Amino acid sequence: MMSNTPAAEEAPREDADIEQLIDRNERNRALKLLMERYGDRVYRFARAMTRSDAAAEDVRQQVFIEAYRDFGRFERRAALRTWLFGIARHRCLDSAKIQRRWWRRFKNDPPEDPELEPPDLDRDRLAKILAACLHRLTPTAREAIILRFIEELAYEEASEITGDLSGTLQQRVGRALPVLRRCVDSKLRARPVDGRTS
Repeated sequence: MMSNTPAAEEAPREDADIEQLIDRNERNRALKLLMERYGDRVYRFARAMTRSDAAAEDVRQQVFIEAYRDFGRFERRAALRTWLFGIARHRCLDSAKIQRRWWRRFKNDPPEDPELEPPDLDRDRLAKILAACLHRLTPTAREAIILRFIEELAYEEASEITGDLSGTLQQRVGRALPVLRRCVDSKLRARPVDGRTS
């Protein structure tokens, strides 16, 4: 009976240098290199998932504290990057639960989407529109889009992070993209430049 082991052995370990530091119990150096390599990406992922700078920064800190603590338990069944984003995903889900509890406790409605900047269609405005539209998707669809297109992970790697089948993630992305496109188009049409009409 064949296993997946040969394929895994053929694939180069992109973070072999960090793994060697972990093996030699040079945890501080391993953490430093891990943060340099993935700190911004973890923050970007968390920011897209939580839509909050403060929550994203908290998630980033928690991820690297947890990684440092659990270096000894990293078993190399997945890539180091996959393991790290798995931790980030769980911390983002925790953050969302805390936010929901807070809103329920104080019986407030969640805040409205922040007002989008009118004038030109620059990258900043487009990013705000895209972020607003992403957060109208279901959490599972949003997560699949972020992992596939923002983090640029293959469906197989994203599958290891979420625990869902790669085919399921492909279906979610396939259903979410037209919804996302319609949302972006409607927000672009709804904002006249400088509030003027022609």
